[in-house]
Amino acid sequence: MNDNILSVLEYKGYKGSIEVDTEADILYGHVQNLKNPNDIVSYEGETIKELKDDFRSAIDDYLASFEDKNLQEK
Repeated sequence: MNDNILSVLEYKGYKGSIEVDTEADILYGHVQNLKNPNDIVSYEGETIKELKDDFRSAIDDYLASFEDKNLQEK
């Protein structure tokens, strides 16, 4: 596997890597600055647009999980 960090995505204050897997022909990444350092949020796509869309969806899902948890605790 040949993985290289190329750049950084940003959305709603979160930053994510752009990495390449040349064997699988995909782009992927991980969110770098999550609230809980034990959390892992990843995303992938075959194009830059797909990667960006999946990154934004992953952040929205991550934030929604906190909202759901707060509603359940009330």
